[in-house]
Amino acid sequence: MEDLREKLKSHIHWEEGMDESMLSLYLESAKKYVKKATGKETEYLVLLVAGIMYDYRIADEQMKEALDAITPFIVQEVYDDGTETDVQEQADK
Repeated sequence: MEDLREKLKSHIHWEEGMDESMLSLYLESAKKYVKKATGKETEYLVLLVAGIMYDYRIADEQMKEALDAITPFIVQEVYDDGTETDVQEQADK
């Protein structure tokens, strides 16, 4: 989790001395969001969602639009995962 926290800080251009007490909450919430959407916790998606949660902080229309904007990445992750499984299943037969 500490490594992921450092990556999030880099992603959102965190400045030294800023309060980081909410970063764990953003990361945990992002993990749940991504896991529910894709069935797994893909790191880059977790960082994208946590960054959106950090930027908007209050759930409103702009947060919804930002989350909607990453939907293609979420769909691609699910599609890629399914494709790999289908190819492996065919190879096993």
